[in-house]
Amino acid sequence: MNVTVRDRVRICLVSLLLVAVCVLGAPGARRADCRPNVLVIMMDDFGVGQFAPLAQRIKEEDYDPAFVEYVRGMKNGQYGNDTALEAARRAMPVMSGLASDGILFTRAFSSSALCAPSRCGFATGLHPNRFGVYSNGDVTREGALDPDRILAPRFREAGYLTGHIGKWHLGPLDDDLARPVYERHGLAPDTNPYGLDREGEAWRELEATGYFGSVPDKLHPLNNGFDVYYGYNYHQSRWYDEQNVWDGFEHAGVQRGYNTETFTDRAVAFIDRAQREDKPFLLNLHYHAVHGPLFPNPPDRYMEPFAEMPGLLRNFYGHVYAVDRGIRRVVDALRSREMLENTLLVFTSDNGGSVSRESTLPGNAPHRGHKGQYTLGGTRVPLVMHWPAATGAGRVTDAPVSLLDIMPTAMAAAGIEAPEDLDGRSLLPLIGGAEEGPHDHLVWFGLHSRSWGFLRETAVNFQTMRAHEPGSWTVVTDRWVLRFTGAVDPGLYTDLPEGRPARLALYRAEDDLERHNVADRYPETVQRLRAVAAQRAGELPPPAWWNQRKWRELIDSFPGEARGGKNGL
Repeated sequence: MNVTVRDRVRICLVSLLLVAVCVLGAPGARRADCRPNVLVIMMDDFGVGQFAPLAQRIKEEDYDPAFVEYVRGMKNGQYGNDTALEAARRAMPVMSGLASDGILFTRAFSSSALCAPSRCGFATGLHPNRFGVYSNGDVTREGALDPDRILAPRFREAGYLTGHIGKWHLGPLDDDLARPVYERHGLAPDTNPYGLDREGEAWRELEATGYFGSVPDKLHPLNNGFDVYYGYNYHQSRWYDEQNVWDGFEHAGVQRGYNTETFTDRAVAFIDRAQREDKPFLLNLHYHAVHGPLFPNPPDRYMEPFAEMPGLLRNFYGHVYAVDRGIRRVVDALRSREMLENTLLVFTSDNGGSVSRESTLPGNAPHRGHKGQYTLGGTRVPLVMHWPAATGAGRVTDAPVSLLDIMPTAMAAAGIEAPEDLDGRSLLPLIGGAEEGPHDHLVWFGLHSRSWGFLRETAVNFQTMRAHEPGSWTVVTDRWVLRFTGAVDPGLYTDLPEGRPARLALYRAEDDLERHNVADRYPETVQRLRAVAAQRAGELPPPAWWNQRKWRELIDSFPGEARGGKNGL
């Protein structure tokens, strides 16, 4: 009887589900074992309503009414709600096909509403709050993220070829690059680079060193489990002619061309190397798209499917379509090398969409809010897993899952032992057909901000808003969403000139737009979910950088409910 790759992997998957062990081939033998390749494709600030397989499941009435009103009030560039939905539905045909053949998760959540904390959670399988990370600024503080908790080294130790391409955003920039520039210009060693004149000589010199994409040795990908690194340690990378990209330990200079294509080129080259070296691989392909600014436009060929649409839609969904074309190239590379069958391909986004003028409708529909907020629009993300040898026909699951689960799932699939204290859980049972997910609840603590979307325009003063916005803790289960939001200081937002007291709200899971607070009707549910959050609060250290007063308000919302934690509860 001929045993196919699919047969071998399914036999292996059964073993993994039973004993979490994969029977490996002899050292030095050519690959005949069942360990899959792992490819994690992560977009940046991409909303669930903007993702074609999920856009097929929403209607115009599911849109965030505040975002619809914002679009209607734009001075120019308006577009129709129906046209935006059509653009989203046609923008990712390749991913739509992969979702149809794989598993589409309709209740997947980020590990934070912001990109750097979310990526911290992805890399470690631990909630970023456990490192004192509640905001982007916390990640930039020396010592916040413990590099020993990054999970990639376990793959390299198991014989995998490992690579990270694109956005890293874990840790501070390398100040050793900045000090000589400051010295030449008579600036203090602790100069804040963001206070420099963007047209000045010092700023231009900093850019030319690659400083705004650099990473200190302690947190460099090549020192933390990766064989290959081509990327940037920053919140964004310009679409064309960027200077913040690094090739291993070397500054890549000016990155010519459109960065979505460049990152795809590097991914295909990595796959070639894995084939030459006859190794299974772990590859993170973390695109810049669709982080703002979203101009200039993508190359014209990516806007052609939207030629009849208004310019904002052509631009945004052109960038999305470019990613889809890149995924097609990667999938074709795997297929032509007979590697696709046994590749666990994961597609997701780091957090909710940063919806605004440039990041268009449907936005984060069917939810309200955006990146930076703990409304579901800030935390729900697209998630597809495609593994032909193991998943079989396409399925849809509404089990609550997290980006924290991606690396533990990959480790289980590879037969790699995971640390026992991870917050993430393997999703192999769901891949194998289970109906129930691994989480009774998901919990977040962090900054609840209007700064990363259309609501930023309600700021009285943007810098003041950034410094004093409230925090939130949120608990999500299969049936409920419980959210505490801290007090809004007076004078922060134009629509709340007197501020607003802290509040606690309970929503049914099916109330996607969170219109109906039912906390008064279900006090026992509120009490039960508060206890879940209180237990987590007792385990958390204070923030490395974020506003201590706002963090303390979250912790003090549990008087007498938890004792003996890291924060003094």
